Amino acid sequence: MLLLALACAFFLFLHLFVAGTSVKARIIARISAPAYFALYGLASLFGLIWIFFAYFGAMGDPLNAQLWHAPYWLKIVALLVNFLAIQLIVVGTLSPSPVRLKANAVQPDKPISGIIRVTRHPVLAGLSLLAFMHMICNGNLASWVFFGTVLALSYLGSYNLDLRREDRLGDHYRTILKHTSFLPFVAIIQGRTRFEFLELGLLRLLVGTSLFAVLVTLHELLFLRQAL
Repeated sequence: MLLLALACAFFLFLHLFVAGTSVKARIIARISAPAYFALYGLASLFGLIWIFFAYFGAMGDPLNAQLWHAPYWLKIVALLVNFLAIQLIVVGTLSPSPVRLKANAVQPDKPISGIIRVTRHPVLAGLSLLAFMHMICNGNLASWVFFGTVLALSYLGSYNLDLRREDRLGDHYRTILKHTSFLPFVAIIQGRTRFEFLELGLLRLLVGTSLFAVLVTLHELLFLRQAL
């Protein structure tokens, strides 16, 4: 559990207090941008490998207390929410996004369209949903530490992104903030934007559905192997 806590702390520090602050600019000024991104990429890869190995190692730790057992109905709900989460990640990754800095070099005619109507940070929102559902369905301490870190990183990361984009893009990005939400479908429910299904892209949705099917199969095979 100690290694998992250290791995999570390192990952949060790296992404929130180095990449997400003025520390990044100061480091680049000292060692150059290519050197920074190379070192940051290596550190991120190291942190990712560390946190995964630490998590699976902590599952057998005597300190990994079982906090609660999720009922069966909640697992069904989790399956549906995880399907939405994968769609957000896949569609968000494959869609041109007006909230990216490069996309706003020239202001688009339709600043709010596609997956941005659902959530302005689809990948981070999808990761947040995955982390949250895994937390409440895996009621052990190791899962709460691991997935809690992913949840915190996703939410705080989206907050940092909004601050940086608002500072750089001004009123243009404030318009996007006004008509979108981080939590999926909130802006649509509140009437701040409309849901346009066809803008999501049928091919992107098919890719997301296929990936979800593969991940569910691998997930079940993993747990079947552990049971054996």
